[in-house]
Amino acid sequence: MAPPSPRGNAHSWLYAGVPPGGSSGGSLRAAHLPRELIARTGGAVIAAYGRRGIPVLAAATALRSRLWSGGLNVYSARLLPSPALRLLSRGVRGWVLDLHDHPRLQSEALGVPLSARLRAELDDLVQRNVEAFGRLAVPSASFAELCALPAERVVVASNGTDTDHIRPGPWGTEPTVGMVSGAVPGRGIELLVDAVQRLRSEYPGVVLRLALAATGPASRRYLDELAASLEPTGWVRVQRLPYEQLPAFLARCQVMVIPHPPGAYMDVATPVKLFDGMAAGRPTVVTPRHETAAIVRRNDAGIVTAGDGADDLAQAIGSLLRSDAERRRLGANARRAAESGYDWRVISGALADAVLGPRASEAQNASR
Repeated sequence: MAPPSPRGNAHSWLYAGVPPGGSSGGSLRAAHLPRELIARTGGAVIAAYGRRGIPVLAAATALRSRLWSGGLNVYSARLLPSPALRLLSRGVRGWVLDLHDHPRLQSEALGVPLSARLRAELDDLVQRNVEAFGRLAVPSASFAELCALPAERVVVASNGTDTDHIRPGPWGTEPTVGMVSGAVPGRGIELLVDAVQRLRSEYPGVVLRLALAATGPASRRYLDELAASLEPTGWVRVQRLPYEQLPAFLARCQVMVIPHPPGAYMDVATPVKLFDGMAAGRPTVVTPRHETAAIVRRNDAGIVTAGDGADDLAQAIGSLLRSDAERRRLGANARRAAESGYDWRVISGALADAVLGPRASEAQNASR
């Protein structure tokens, strides 16, 4: 059962796991999503709190709860491990949990083998976090449904983009297809290479640019092997791209692609890279996954493929490479949607309104 709104009472606030900035989807969400809540409550912020940060969280919660007799509300940017969950007691209560990934479902979607014991442990960890927090911020309503979360405590806060950092650049003349992704099998990378290969008879000068980020040792090995295997082609460019250079990368592309394979977890995903591509004013080709397809169609910001094969991808990408006018039209739509609905400031403000209630001036205007 959700605790009462802390607005206007004597509670203090602690924001755990909120970094000063980010470089990938999860860290960008962690950095941007609670900003308006932090601004409105004046809460204390700590960046680390995982296994190494538990003493920091423990000290912070103890100090804050002593200083504030009314207690302490905790916002967490990710799942709390078991030691940290035990800190939520004696006036220290879970306020908002940003539940944007489900570790067991995500691992299974990427083909990571899990033992029955580990699956049970991950499900138990998610369930205990859900029970510990009054509000659950999720990236999509379908994600909440897939995870069987209590609807009365769910607040949908989509992933988004920074439209000040990522802005449309001049359109180039080289036919260039782009993809931004974690370097993990099961993201459709090889499928996209196959699709662009099929376009080379019509567009011999087409270039595929892959901005891939390693997420761990296994991912780094996969990335090294992939880059080595693709280097001889000459037309596939694999890059390890700092977030600061992302705007320039996106500006060099004429078409962005998110080739997510079929699966229940992929159907509910709203990847940050979709909104970054939209902010850059570039059309995106997506496979027919539920959430990404709905966003592209609703905003007329790209093309949803007819199916999941390489030919389906090639047909959609080719149709955009053939029409400069259509690319520009869809890209302009994408940029407008990014600014009006998917900028992190818009999303952060909506979350703060949902949790705290709208600002007094907004509430007065709504009542008129």
